[in-house]
Amino acid sequence: MFKNEKLNVFLFASLIALQVLGVIALWTKFEWKFLPAMLFIYFWIGISTTLYLHRYLTHRGFEMPAWLKFFFATGSAVGLSGDPVTWVGDHRYHHLKSDTDEDIHSPIHGFPYAHMMWLVRKPPGFRDRSLRYAADVRKIWYCRLWERPIYYIIPHLIVAALLYFTLGAVGLLWCLYVPMLVVYNCTWAVNSICHMKALGYRTFETTDHSKNNFWVGLGAFGEGYHNNHHAQPRCAAHGRRWWEFDLTRYVIWGLEKVGLAWSVHWPKPAKEETIAPVSEDEAGAMLLFGARIKDPSLKDSAESAK
Repeated sequence: MFKNEKLNVFLFASLIALQVLGVIALWTKFEWKFLPAMLFIYFWIGISTTLYLHRYLTHRGFEMPAWLKFFFATGSAVGLSGDPVTWVGDHRYHHLKSDTDEDIHSPIHGFPYAHMMWLVRKPPGFRDRSLRYAADVRKIWYCRLWERPIYYIIPHLIVAALLYFTLGAVGLLWCLYVPMLVVYNCTWAVNSICHMKALGYRTFETTDHSKNNFWVGLGAFGEGYHNNHHAQPRCAAHGRRWWEFDLTRYVIWGLEKVGLAWSVHWPKPAKEETIAPVSEDEAGAMLLFGARIKDPSLKDSAESAK
């Protein structure tokens, strides 16, 4: 439905250029003094995407203080992960139409499209359709402000300037654009690889093609256990078995332990084998209209509020 839409040449060139900057770094000399900044930025922009944009802002799997929301929102902007309103709207639409002809990034339209090209081939008017599903996000002042590219790019430019003046051009490449290259492609792999019928495994019989993939889970901070996620979208834990390493889950767990996260929707492992699958229509109803999914694996939000 979407793969033959007109190419957004500017956005396509920008995404390619950002990744090329990361690749260019591999032909330069790495210095150990780059490592602390590189690791910090890698985890900042990666966790900001998975924890803030996805598990918090899209699915409301937990709550956290306003200053921490802004910290992670800024991290997602530093990594140019996508303005929050558009990101949430697109993802909620994906859950409603998952692996149908109307899915915005399904491999049924081809692997390249699902991986990256969907970002640059959206049909005219799709943004308005997607934004209907993110009205709650637009109420947040900085999310609304960052819908305008001229403001959204400011955090990225500030961090880029700081790195350039402290570590030089080579330090900038290693500390910002290498992390962005890795985070981009690991995040995109969730949309492409984790919806391919031939790859991964399924724990739940959902109505889409979502799969769990250990390697994507490892690279994407736990997002690769995608079948688990599509079965229970609001659950803050995507990794469910002991070997399904989900770094984002442990970050949320740590935040909860120190009082920086609450009302967390955790799974109840003892009930896992008796869980009935959750359809994408039910998931969409919860996301858009607040309807409650009858899901014994999730703690009732009302009980969490008590």
